[in-house]
Amino acid sequence: MLSGKFGGRNNLGNLLIVESPKKASHIRHMLGDGWNVKATLGHIRDLPLTGEAAYIRPPDFAMRYEILDTKHKEIVSGLRAAASSADTVFIATDPDREGEGIAWHVCQVLKIKPGEAKRISYQEVTESAIRKALAKPRPVNMRLVAAQEARRALDRMVGWEVSPILSRAIGAKASAGRVQSPALRLIVERERAIKSFKPTPFYQVVAHMPGAKAAWRATWQDGTKEGEYFQDKAFAQALADAIPAMPLAVSKAESKPTRKSPAPPFTTSSMQMDGARALKISVDDIMKAAQALFDNGHITYHRTDSPNLSEEGETMLRETLKKIGLPVVETPRRWKAKGDAQEAHEAIRPTKSDRENAGEDRNQQALYDLIRKRALASQMPDAIYQQTSCTLDGGKFQEKPAIFRAVGSVLTDPGWQALYQESEEDAEEDGKGSEKVAANPVPKLSVGEKLRADRGEMLARKTKASPRYTESTLIKALEDHGVGRPSTYASIIKVLYARDYMKRKGKAPALYATEHGESVSDALLPFDFSSLDYTRLIEDSLDDITQGKMPPRDLLSKSYADLKSTLDAMPGDPTAQPCPVDGCDGTVTRRESKKKPGAFFWVCSNREAHGLLTDKNGNPGEPFGEAGSGPANTNTDGPACPECGDPTGKYETRNGHPYYRCSKGHGTWWDDNGSIGKAWEPLPAGKGKKAGKKASGSRRKKS
Repeated sequence: MLSGKFGGRNNLGNLLIVESPKKASHIRHMLGDGWNVKATLGHIRDLPLTGEAAYIRPPDFAMRYEILDTKHKEIVSGLRAAASSADTVFIATDPDREGEGIAWHVCQVLKIKPGEAKRISYQEVTESAIRKALAKPRPVNMRLVAAQEARRALDRMVGWEVSPILSRAIGAKASAGRVQSPALRLIVERERAIKSFKPTPFYQVVAHMPGAKAAWRATWQDGTKEGEYFQDKAFAQALADAIPAMPLAVSKAESKPTRKSPAPPFTTSSMQMDGARALKISVDDIMKAAQALFDNGHITYHRTDSPNLSEEGETMLRETLKKIGLPVVETPRRWKAKGDAQEAHEAIRPTKSDRENAGEDRNQQALYDLIRKRALASQMPDAIYQQTSCTLDGGKFQEKPAIFRAVGSVLTDPGWQALYQESEEDAEEDGKGSEKVAANPVPKLSVGEKLRADRGEMLARKTKASPRYTESTLIKALEDHGVGRPSTYASIIKVLYARDYMKRKGKAPALYATEHGESVSDALLPFDFSSLDYTRLIEDSLDDITQGKMPPRDLLSKSYADLKSTLDAMPGDPTAQPCPVDGCDGTVTRRESKKKPGAFFWVCSNREAHGLLTDKNGNPGEPFGEAGSGPANTNTDGPACPECGDPTGKYETRNGHPYYRCSKGHGTWWDDNGSIGKAWEPLPAGKGKKAGKKASGSRRKKS
């Protein structure tokens, strides 16, 4: 329990605000009496989902935040009540740009000046870390908030300005995203490269050699240049047949130790990549497991791009290795971070490395084991191999040199590999392929030694296209191209699945672009944000905002201008036609039903004049309810629509809950004792079909 200024029994009423309810419960138990710990459940406010206020536009690029759902209204009410009776309010949202933004929103709803706020941050949810943080509160960093708001504004501009026009352009519902679009482009371009790839046949020749302990192989050096392939099948077969009778002289022989260093402790991206390969679960599940492990105090903060440990972390890991009897490298290891790494937080490690098991479910337990072993292995000695290689000279065969090469490797000291093995992607062989050296036990040989092969073998090969991305290799590509930040990779992949832009077949990890995804990607090619360089440049600009080098409005103004110039040049909906209804001067466009895929209808731009139109063989028909299109709309039992004044229809949910709906599509409302009540909202869990549920897809929530 903390004491004195921040935790004594005589100083009651301190309020600590975090993001996650689980974390709040964990910290409340740590701090004990005198502390009230409450959670925001992620963002407490966000941009509205309807109306003009939902758009971010010049000249002021105003962002009008609202509390969007009932749950967060209750949370804010609880925070205000707790703050009003608290001696001191500490804000301990997560230690990243997004967390700083949430801290600012907390200040706004509690009417705390950001410069006077007591903002704290920590890298691990342990009592010692929280004690240190509470002793050194700071103001809210408004530069970080400005960068977070600029990022949010850009995402809203792209999504809300482009998505409707994109949908009209391709004749199907679609969404554009500042970061998801270049990721989709990677998937689509790989898919098309695979489909257009034409394999090239080639041939290899292998000499199978006898050995005192095990047989080994030497491969013929065909003399082709990089990118070329040996394609003379007859020669290759003749050489393979001649090998047993061919005297092979050792012209070069070498045996030397080689070292392999351990990988650094996990960063966010390496944890996602290795976790997806090793645990066979989605990147989204990995991030959920990591969040839970952090909230419960088992690992340090899991959103980091630094491969290096704190001095405290290094010491703890090295002491644990000694305690469990594993070797420790003499000097603590350091790694060079990637060029754009911010290194605001240390690498991911356990908070107590002598804790062998942690986590509430199988995913958390498996991920914790991976994180712990990788962190410990980073402070262990190199693995040592004895690598043996040789060149065998068989003279000339049909005027070509019969030179064979063999390389093999044997592990002599496992070092860090005694504890941890980095997983490998299940990749197909590409191009000429190379044998795993460890699988070829080449013996020690002497120059001049004469050998005979047991047999020769011709291998018929074909070049193969680059394999489809997996979640792991897609993250690697996003990182290499600077698309997004590691903390966003899981959400990018989740959106691509949800929008039906990519899919997997069965349980195989390969990612396939869908036809819908290809159409969307093609339509977005004219936009700057679809390019692989764009998000990297945006991230650089956001970093400049964080450092006070760029006003946010400069970035938003340029981005909006570029967006509008491209939008103005986009073609309209190819299905658009003049409305066939007499007296209507609107334009109708064809749409596909969400509830009944394959069923279509037509929407008129002049919605006040009439309802939706039926679809007749791809052309607009009559309005629904008119002659030839089904029974007329006689359900006018409800009160007047607040938008158009026409009587609404009265309906019931499957559970008997009455509601009203406008036949012209102006809205749906609950029945309030015979009057128009609240706008349609999802029913409580377990009480019927959820209708009209909306989500912005960009708000971070913690559970």
